[in-house]
Amino acid sequence: MRHKHKIFRLGIGLCAGLVFASCQTVPSSSVAKSELPPKTSAPFCENDMAIIRADYKTARLNGCDVKSDSHFAFTIRPEKKTDPQGQPINDSPWYGFRVDPKQAGTMRVSLNYENGRHRYQPKISYDGINWTLLSGSEKPKKRTPREELRIKLDGRPFLISAQEAFTSAAHDAWTEEIANREHVTQSTIGQSKDGYPIKMLEVKTDASKNKPYVVWIGRQHPPEVTGALALIPFTEKVLDGSELSEKFLDYFNILIVPMVNPDGVKDGHWRFNKGGIDLNRDWGPFSQPETQAVKSAFHRFETGQDRIVFFLDFHSTWRNLLYTQADDEPTTPPMFARDWLKAVDDRLDDDVYVFTREARHNSGKPISKNYMYDTYGISAITYEVGDHTPRSAIKMSAEVFAEEMMRLLLEYEAGQ
Repeated sequence: MRHKHKIFRLGIGLCAGLVFASCQTVPSSSVAKSELPPKTSAPFCENDMAIIRADYKTARLNGCDVKSDSHFAFTIRPEKKTDPQGQPINDSPWYGFRVDPKQAGTMRVSLNYENGRHRYQPKISYDGINWTLLSGSEKPKKRTPREELRIKLDGRPFLISAQEAFTSAAHDAWTEEIANREHVTQSTIGQSKDGYPIKMLEVKTDASKNKPYVVWIGRQHPPEVTGALALIPFTEKVLDGSELSEKFLDYFNILIVPMVNPDGVKDGHWRFNKGGIDLNRDWGPFSQPETQAVKSAFHRFETGQDRIVFFLDFHSTWRNLLYTQADDEPTTPPMFARDWLKAVDDRLDDDVYVFTREARHNSGKPISKNYMYDTYGISAITYEVGDHTPRSAIKMSAEVFAEEMMRLLLEYEAGQ
């Protein structure tokens, strides 16, 4: 998709933090001034050069072999080798560790994957908030079960992670921030397998009006951080108080479930919840407490108490794409996916954010997109963001997607 309508070029930037109000490029100077707090937990392993710890939230190591005074070999394995049907687990090899240097120098790290191959370009943080690409690492071109890293030590402790560490606490902090806005309420719709509360945001500017709902969810799959980084600016654009936002909220209510799989996020899973199930293959069986909670929250649409007109599910994959219904599958609004993505594509240049639409007939798999389409006849779309997409581009493009969604739904519902 190439168009002459340029927006602007964007630099590569990474960020993460306990409150994701926005995600901006992080200047190197801000990283240099940051420091991790002292760590007192027991080492996972150590040699003469550094102490390795693997007990911070969202990531883990499964084994450590001290090869020399400057070389560690880490084992990384999934929470389960196969899914309940015996198929190999999705290849999303997740890892993370903390380094407390003992001396300056260059540390060598071997990442050895079991049941997986190297996928994520490692990120480094000196404060757990600001993240940059690890110097000298390259975006994986040929995926192999082993990757070698060389990391310079200058005395400061730091974190290494497959993607930014976007914790359950970070999700909750952002959710709390949004819930403090006018017309937004927060509720707990259920609990995870481990008892973690699953939060939902509801936006209603006039409770006396019976307005249709637009719904989006996120973080069914723990490593899919870039999808979460899109959900946040998408949401904030819809709620930004602009003329378009106010018009949209005059005609629509909103439900948002930002983190469906908190246990998987907390434990650094590759794919599953604590029950060993891919939650985006449980929309039909609804065998897990997390999907049961979402289904219960959506019961209002089954009874006819409320009406739903559009559904989005934020994910991550190798590249930017959106899975939609095929054009010969009737939806309400008609042809919404085709028209929405064309409107977005007309505004985005490929140099900024290239994406594709993959229109697929219902495969029968119990995924959110299929279930919401089958049940309500609406346009139900999986919004996939590339693993390596520049974070500033994720934010900017999500805002464009949000604006064009609002315009098109207003045109359909209100004739505006």
